[in-house]
Amino acid sequence: MSVFNAIIKSIKANASTIIMYLVIFAVFGNMSSRANVSTKEEMFKEVTTEVAVTDHDGSDLSRALVGYLEETQKVVDPKTEDPVVMNDNVRFGIYDYALIIPEGFEEKLVNGQAEDAIDYISPGDTASGYLLTQKLSDYLQDVVIYLNCGYSKEEAIALTHEQMVELADIEATILDDSDTGYRSFYAGMFTFNGYTLMLIICICCAMALTFVKDRDVKNRISVSGMHFSVRNLATICATMLIGFVLTTFVIVIVYLMGLQYHGEKLLYYSIDAYALMLISLGMAYFICSITSNENLINMIANMLGLSFSFLCGIFVDPQFMSEGVLRVARFMPLYWYAEAIRYINDTPVSEILVSQFGMYLLIEVIFAIGFFAAGLIISRKKEQYAL
Repeated sequence: MSVFNAIIKSIKANASTIIMYLVIFAVFGNMSSRANVSTKEEMFKEVTTEVAVTDHDGSDLSRALVGYLEETQKVVDPKTEDPVVMNDNVRFGIYDYALIIPEGFEEKLVNGQAEDAIDYISPGDTASGYLLTQKLSDYLQDVVIYLNCGYSKEEAIALTHEQMVELADIEATILDDSDTGYRSFYAGMFTFNGYTLMLIICICCAMALTFVKDRDVKNRISVSGMHFSVRNLATICATMLIGFVLTTFVIVIVYLMGLQYHGEKLLYYSIDAYALMLISLGMAYFICSITSNENLINMIANMLGLSFSFLCGIFVDPQFMSEGVLRVARFMPLYWYAEAIRYINDTPVSEILVSQFGMYLLIEVIFAIGFFAAGLIISRKKEQYAL
């Protein structure tokens, strides 16, 4: 019991490290997850484009086109008439799209010439820009068709406006029931958690375990007559409690940050996080069995954590990694943690609890046992040979 209490109390010395990594997780993990989140509800959602309009014609038809854009998009002042400057503004994202209505615009439409009646500048690499170009083309063609059918200019404008605005209000209904292809907020947060939680637990618990290796503390424990196995059992239980508290606290942070999102899979992400906790505890025990130097502990933990994160799909999506790198990553614990996260994200809730998810968890537990076993062997040998 004395060993257990000593390790729990020693964690206070690492409070600053815990706070630092929790801030990194809360800030950068949240930013990354919100930036990359995509859901079925938003995948085909109508996007409002910021359009800079220059009207050199000033006719009824040009004003009608601008009115249509004002009703369906966000129209802004380009603050310049230089096409080169407009192009730069679009490229640098000052506004999304630039529309130039030249003189003679109305005359061209009345004569049935809808093509090349307007000039526009689009980034060329966005779906919203392409769709807006198509909408403008449809608007002009509809006006020409109504005019050719004998409608007056006012009637053509009214009918086209009504039709185009009605189309803008259409909502897509998604019939795909699978979750594949969508990245949830929780998947992003727990993926980034693979780096932060591992470092928090690994460094803090390894530092706490070195407290037991202090010469005075070690001598007091040795003269107490406590058996080696009992001493290590108390050590493992103390580190397990520390890891459980830290992991639970991180899960609560994720829950609070993701209240606006559907959290029906949070339980499964949490289970995977606790499996990661076991790996991190095993790594901490293994590292502190090698050295009790705090600088070396930080160096080894960061080296392993960063290497695993880059190679196993935490920082870089696996689709951008070569097959050779992925084959190597399979021999690292974080690869299976990240695979479990992706499996949870891509699988409906009712189908998650199958053998594949259990296999991922089992492999993570095996890695954890391997780290613990290696640490115990090294510690035992060092004690036998008084190293």
